[in-house]
Order: sequence, then C-alpha cells, then structure tokens
Amino acid sequence: MDASEGSKVCNVCGDRKPLEEFYRADGCVDGRRGECRTCFQAKARARKAANPDIAEEARRRTQRWRADNPERYAENQRRFKESGGYARSLRKWHLKTKYGLTPEDYDNLLDEQGGGCAICGDPPPATGSLHVDHDHDTGRVRSLLCFRCNAGLGQFRHDPDLLWRAAEYAGTHRRVGELAAVAVTEEQRDAGDAAILERAIRRRLDALAGRTGRGR
Repeated sequence: MDASEGSKVCNVCGDRKPLEEFYRADGCVDGRRGECRTCFQAKARARKAANPDIAEEARRRTQRWRADNPERYAENQRRFKESGGYARSLRKWHLKTKYGLTPEDYDNLLDEQGGGCAICGDPPPATGSLHVDHDHDTGRVRSLLCFRCNAGLGQFRHDPDLLWRAAEYAGTHRRVGELAAVAVTEEQRDAGDAAILERAIRRRLDALAGRTGRGR
C-alpha cells in the first residue's frame, strides 16, 4: 500500500484504487482487505451462484445478527450514510439496474464528452450529476445530458423532425427580430412611426416564414 497517496493495489485485478474501495478488515496489516470491493463482490456473487444453500444461510445469519444487535446495526448504518457510502451504493445500484453501467463507465462517458452535457456542453451541477439519456425502445445508452436538454428531448418526444422544425422556427423568428430592429432604426432617422413600421415588417416576415414552414 502507498499510504502517502491513500491508495493500494488490488491483489486480484491489479488496479490501484483509493482506500475507500477496499473493505475494512481488522486482521489485515493496513486494516483493509487485499482485494478491492469490485473484485470481492464478484467473488461473492460467484460463490453464491455455485452454492445457493450457503447463500441462503448467510442471508438468514445476517438477519439474525440484525435482530440480536439492533443498536450496533443502527450505528453501522448511520456511519455508512455519513461517510457517503450509502449514496455511492445507491448510485451504483441505480446505474447498473437501469442502464447497465458501472460508475467507471459513467465517468468514462463523461470524459469522452469533455466533462459536460453532450448537447449544450454545460458541466454537471455542483450537487448532482448529468442524466443518462437512453433509447426508450431499446434501452441503449446514448449520452449524458443536463436536466434542461434531457427534459427538452422528452418534451419533443425524441422526434428529430420536431426538433429540427423547432430550431428552424426559433432561428426564423430571431432573424425576424433582428431585421425589424435594423429597419426601425433606419426609419427613425427619417422620423417615421417606428412602432407601426415594426409591426408591418413583422407581419410580412411572419407571413413569409409561415409559407416556408408549410412548404417543408
């Protein structure tokens, strides 16, 4: 273990990981198990699959211990939550069961996106994370999106044609506003009625935009 870095190398997978990724074990020299949590859990799942009776007995033994030691169990749970372990465990379960991702998969995907939303580029909020966007028909993970972009896709029913038409609509009316402002400024130099002229220009350009939209 490299104590100065607060990390150690797993004796199963060979990866260097933070100490928090190793279960505590009083009998070990450094107070942590030699295998990381991921490898330990993989071995435990393999043992349970190979010996279902042993797994059931372990479950019953755990339940008996909880019933016999309610105060110690409550204290362990409190420390687990305060350390952030509960939140990490819940996030890990959510990513795996809903999207088939590990926390490492999520972090790699975020790095590939440059650390921000795949659409607008905004970074994750200080107290949260980006949403996992996925195909609702196939379940395939697409990218990580901020709340606004993820919600926006849902509002447009994930329909590329609707999204394109919305972008075209917003762009057209932005240009209408810019053209009207320029025209009004020029007319004001001739002391014309700016408000009336602006409304006339907008009606004309809106009519043109409407014809363009119907012709799509």
